[in-house]
Amino acid sequence: MKWRTRVAVMVGTGLMACQAIPAMAQEKRPGFALIPAGSFEMGDHHGFVDPKHGGDETPVHTVRLDAFYMGVYDVTNREFCAFLNSALAQRQIEVRNGGVHLAGGNDLLCETRGMSPYSRIGWDGKAFSVLDGKENHPVVCIRWFGAAAYCNWLGAQKKLPPCYSTATWECDFNKSGFRLPTEAEWEYAARGGQQSPYRKFPCGDEADATQANWPESKNPFRAGPEPWTTPVGFFNGKLQRKSDFGWPGAQETYQTADGANGYGLYDMTGNVWQFINDWYVRDYYAYSPAKNPPGPASGSLMPDGKAYRGMRGGNWYNGENGHGRVSNRNPSYFRGPKDPDHPYYHLGFRVVLPVAAESRPVIKPTPVQKVERGGATQAQSAPVADEPKPPRSGSFSLASSVLKADGLLPVEFTGDGAGISPPVEWKGAPAGTKAYALIMHHMAPDQVKWYWILYNIPAAAQGLPKDAKGVGTMGGNSVNNRIGYAPPHSKGPGLKTYACTVYALSEPLSLVLDPEEVTRDVLLAAMKGKILDSAELKISYCRPDSALGAEEKQRAGGERPPRGPRDSRNGPERQPESNGEENP
Repeated sequence: MKWRTRVAVMVGTGLMACQAIPAMAQEKRPGFALIPAGSFEMGDHHGFVDPKHGGDETPVHTVRLDAFYMGVYDVTNREFCAFLNSALAQRQIEVRNGGVHLAGGNDLLCETRGMSPYSRIGWDGKAFSVLDGKENHPVVCIRWFGAAAYCNWLGAQKKLPPCYSTATWECDFNKSGFRLPTEAEWEYAARGGQQSPYRKFPCGDEADATQANWPESKNPFRAGPEPWTTPVGFFNGKLQRKSDFGWPGAQETYQTADGANGYGLYDMTGNVWQFINDWYVRDYYAYSPAKNPPGPASGSLMPDGKAYRGMRGGNWYNGENGHGRVSNRNPSYFRGPKDPDHPYYHLGFRVVLPVAAESRPVIKPTPVQKVERGGATQAQSAPVADEPKPPRSGSFSLASSVLKADGLLPVEFTGDGAGISPPVEWKGAPAGTKAYALIMHHMAPDQVKWYWILYNIPAAAQGLPKDAKGVGTMGGNSVNNRIGYAPPHSKGPGLKTYACTVYALSEPLSLVLDPEEVTRDVLLAAMKGKILDSAELKISYCRPDSALGAEEKQRAGGERPPRGPRDSRNGPERQPESNGEENP
């Protein structure tokens, strides 16, 4: 059943009497919804462990927030263009090589069409304009600095104090001007007051592609040149007509479902990712303040050595449901297959206006702390899954009869062949072994990928046959997010090495998740304290030149990789439908 109700005030897990709200907070502000003060349990309530970010949505923790206004819609091209022309008239910005910068500054605010073919902002040397009739679509091809500068400008129009210093880009949380939402404010608002139970999406648990602009959506704006954004508020439950919108699709009409959440906010899932104020830090939830958390003082370093702000809400471009789960966290580094150089054509933003911020205790960003993960103290770093170090006696061993002397995997067991799983054999298991589990993974430069997960293999088993089926319980893989073995199929040339590890367990595992939700991190966590011994086998594969040549020809021909029906659900990276991996 779809969940749809507008709520007044929700505190904790029940509907409570409305709190006293300052008189200024009761003012009507067109285009904004009043988000009442309250508390909620922030984080993932559905047992999802992110394959790229390693459980960054936990621990679930209580957060209390003061009241604030949030924009009902994402900021549009028309609104952002008005800011650019106003700032230009005041000589606050300048255009260099098609990019907009603060006058004399180096931070890029946004791209015009002259810099990116995906931008809807035109520049003729004298003024900015909206291109392609996309005035009411969310602005894209912006940077975090541009979103912050827009907030300052919007505040100036309303005679409100600026929250951002354009010299340092620090935010003053004790000023009642416009700013980007904190991560806590964004999730609280996106949940729309629904807390009993907590839902997967802003509008409920069901994935309804007529409510949001996700990759699964068949809406008529998903045609023509990218980006395939929809006008803000398009999914309002009405029958929309081509004569009103001039969309590029062939449909004359399109029936939408109502995508507004309980606070009346639109596009809190899908359409474009939304920049938030916070730096992204993987383990921030472990020490986040309970009252009005402002985010960490600095960010985790991504694989390119830089820190990035967070983004929330999912997008039109890729991922199952556009990665639009309400608790989903993402650094704005993970944008696509060419990170960090993927187009910014699926990032936008919306703004918030705090209520009586000057009367709050002084709020400062939280110093980054070290967090215990996997038994070791770790500083904040790139969100890559921890490398496990299970006990190994040396007497427990793993082998495969099909491997060549140099450890190379025959083509039959790869994506260039039949794509079936290889046979493996183990011996020397310790006394007391009650079950086995197996993981095959690869350490890519920016992440851990897993290709084969099996657990609750019977204690009597001494290995797995070729193309193993019906032995134990199969988990998902991170290559195509399907249940089963994903054969090595690297796009890049050169030798790749994969680690196949079998674990002898003191007891079978009791997992209540669906098999596809049992990721490498989930399985490692479930096995903690139950591993008696483990054995590892290194497997290597180098794709034949003919296979690489065929793919090079396909790329040279300008063909787009096919869209897969499933995708890595937290890192916004569109993957091919085949079992092909995307290793460098």
